[in-house]
Amino acid sequence: MAEDTEASTGYAGEVWLSSDDTVANLYELVEVVSFSLPSDTSERVETTHLKSPNRRRQYTSGMIDGGEIEVTLNFRPGTDTDLAIEDALSGGDARAVRFNIPETGVLAWTYDTLVVVTGYDKGEVTADGKMEATVTMAVSGAVTGAAYTPPV
Repeated sequence: MAEDTEASTGYAGEVWLSSDDTVANLYELVEVVSFSLPSDTSERVETTHLKSPNRRRQYTSGMIDGGEIEVTLNFRPGTDTDLAIEDALSGGDARAVRFNIPETGVLAWTYDTLVVVTGYDKGEVTADGKMEATVTMAVSGAVTGAAYTPPV
């Protein structure tokens, strides 16, 4: 007998990137294959002093880093998605990004943050494989999450 699970696939997930730092100008990246999500880590700042208890090093939390995000998509040169990613990379400025996360094929949750596009690897061209590209984004702000609401 199979056990019940609440696990879900990523089918129907979405990545939206803005032409600036506002969510008002978000556009969907087309033919996304997979994407990672922001992964916060806190720096460890040493606070040890000459009378630290039990001769032990002491630490406190420092700045939080949202890490890097990778978005893999079917590479289609010259499309709106390709040109938008090129623009974000050459612009070098912080852009709003939205990740819509599905639950059993229905969008259920949204993460918003700011990113700087730091890389656009257009992969390789082969005779018998599909062309894929990978976009690398550095998180540059707080990440907020909320229940998904469809665009108006």
